[in-house]
Amino acid sequence: MIKIQRKPFLLDNPEFPQTNWRTDESTYPNVYNSYRLTVDSKSAKGHATLLSIELTKLFKLMGFKKIRFLGDTNIPWLYRDHDYKPVKAALEFLVENKVAKTFAGALQLQVNELPKFLKNLYWLIRGNGIVNYVYFDDEGRNIMASLCQYGSVHLSTLNEGVDIVFNKVLEGTRFINVSNDDCRDPFSKSKSIKHRKSTY
Repeated sequence: MIKIQRKPFLLDNPEFPQTNWRTDESTYPNVYNSYRLTVDSKSAKGHATLLSIELTKLFKLMGFKKIRFLGDTNIPWLYRDHDYKPVKAALEFLVENKVAKTFAGALQLQVNELPKFLKNLYWLIRGNGIVNYVYFDDEGRNIMASLCQYGSVHLSTLNEGVDIVFNKVLEGTRFINVSNDDCRDPFSKSKSIKHRKSTY
């Protein structure tokens, strides 16, 4: 895992998603097509594992070598504490990988490092253990993606060529294209997610 300071990263990647809460301004790259993907799981714990495995597999099939992750605001990765065990473990994972308490920059990972990282990211987002919306792309800037609190992958292809490759290799994964459905939590009988902290 390589840490890249926020300012130089955004100078090199000015279209990376950013949000200014004060001015209500945001940036996002031009997209070619957008998808919502999920996997068939019986529990949130199983979903975290399978999702991380299949997303890693998808990126390998697409030929990606490095994936970069960045929050949409300058709030640090470790801004918030949490008492729910999986979320707390995910925060500790970042600390163990020497993410500083004040660090708000990008995290760049080799594809082989992704399964463990994505599993922890899933819990951070599900439990609202991180304030930012975390977006990620490949080093070649072919896709832009994020995970939502319900465990779906929101992925946009940024050009026609990669869109063709994406749809071809998607068949080699266990992902289900649910782009026409609304996001919802398959592991909760209510609309709320258990142990999820309020944003405010």
